[in-house]
Amino acid sequence: MSETVVIEPEPEAAQTLDEPEKDKKKFKMPNTYVILFGVICLIAVLTWFVPGGAYDLTEDGDAIAGTYHTVASNPQGLWDVFMAPITGMLGSGAISGAISISLTILLFGSFLEMMDRTGALKTAIKRITTKHAENMHLLIAILVVIMAFFGTLEGAYEEGIVYFLMFVPVMLALGLDTVTAILIVVLGTQIGCLSSVVNPFSVGIASGIGGISAGEGMIVRLVLFAVSTALVIFIICRYADKVKAHPEKSVQFFRRQQDLLEFPAAAEGDLSLSPRQKRALVVFCLTWVVLIVGLVPWTSLNPDWTFFEQFTAWVGVTPVLRELLGCDMVPFGSWYFPEISMLVMVATLAIGLVMRYDADTIIDTLIAGAAGLVSTAFVVPLARGIQVVMDNGQITPSILNACESTLSALPPIAFVIVALVLYTLIACLIPSSTGLAAATMGIMASLSQFAGVEVYIMVIIYCMALGLAKMITPCSIVVMTCTSAAHMSYGDWVKKVLPIFGVLFAFCCVFLCVLVIL
Repeated sequence: MSETVVIEPEPEAAQTLDEPEKDKKKFKMPNTYVILFGVICLIAVLTWFVPGGAYDLTEDGDAIAGTYHTVASNPQGLWDVFMAPITGMLGSGAISGAISISLTILLFGSFLEMMDRTGALKTAIKRITTKHAENMHLLIAILVVIMAFFGTLEGAYEEGIVYFLMFVPVMLALGLDTVTAILIVVLGTQIGCLSSVVNPFSVGIASGIGGISAGEGMIVRLVLFAVSTALVIFIICRYADKVKAHPEKSVQFFRRQQDLLEFPAAAEGDLSLSPRQKRALVVFCLTWVVLIVGLVPWTSLNPDWTFFEQFTAWVGVTPVLRELLGCDMVPFGSWYFPEISMLVMVATLAIGLVMRYDADTIIDTLIAGAAGLVSTAFVVPLARGIQVVMDNGQITPSILNACESTLSALPPIAFVIVALVLYTLIACLIPSSTGLAAATMGIMASLSQFAGVEVYIMVIIYCMALGLAKMITPCSIVVMTCTSAAHMSYGDWVKKVLPIFGVLFAFCCVFLCVLVIL
């Protein structure tokens, strides 16, 4: 018995024929790792053409203006390119390793995974979103001010990914997108860095190198902090209004449902908390309080405030407490990533015990949370690898010397604008507050005096450039980790933030011109 076979054109085949044409029209931005490795390769190529150079250094390792001289170049080859991320992770004699930052990111993943398992944080977040459903602008303003406060106080930067993971479920529950959370974290922390009212890691070090007190220009920086923070709040609120009214206009709208599954808030219904959940929230909140107190540089803000140093020293000589707590405690105000990692690990275990989970459940949760942020943790050494290649290739001093030659004969208003442009470009490659200050401030402070610009204004320019650069450069850890966690391409981030960057840059130029005129 024969059958009649009807051959019909396959729709998939027709689509396949059209796909190459569509692919030609649509450019797909490489992922974060490809971009960062590409930058490493580009810098390595530059080391073959940019002459090697060096400056004479002070006893503290700061460059001295006018002492630039050429040295034998050190072109970076394939070995150096592939070793750069490894050195970036482990560190070297001149560059601190990123492993402590990556470990902190992994442990924060465990911390948040444990809180997610309790359900307490989801319920609390749902309560917040319900309470502020009609006050979206107020909520955004509060979060931006908190981020700006951290940025201006202690240079919040690498830990931005932690705040992003905290805020993103709230933003999604309000009908916004992951980009809103990134804007709050990146613009918030970096607007604080941009003004740096009391940040000892930027304005403190830069002022010291420039030969002035960190108190000079503090009132000006405080005004800058207030005005720039208000401007950022306005910008983010406008974006939030647009996304709220037209969700399809979000660049991340295509993965809205995936984001809701990945960053869930509590489901509708009962928002009550069990006694165990309440205790878990108490531990969670206390962890953040201890973290903030540990990071605030108390003695830098007030040299007479030495309570924590004295208390730690007292513990170290008290027999029972010394054996119980240990002799190597780091006082509050001197904490950094190792101490943060320890605190978060202890808090994760404490929450598990409060919830009465068994040991296997606690350890499995810890590992699962860390695994979720492995890809984000690997971004940090790649970004640090760029600085490794620049320093090993000895081209950083040569780039600084070119800037020195450009700025030497400009009038004050032109000087501050060109200095901001050049400083921002340099900061895009060296987004480290201490590294940028040590490499450049000795030179730039001297140049500012030749141009008739006060040194404290040059310190402000340095802070502005650092804050602006870390909003957009692929070397910025906060940008690359937050966009990676949100599954947002770096190209989409640049398209979104570039107009905002332009507005903030113009604002900084106007602010500097007013300072020079007054």
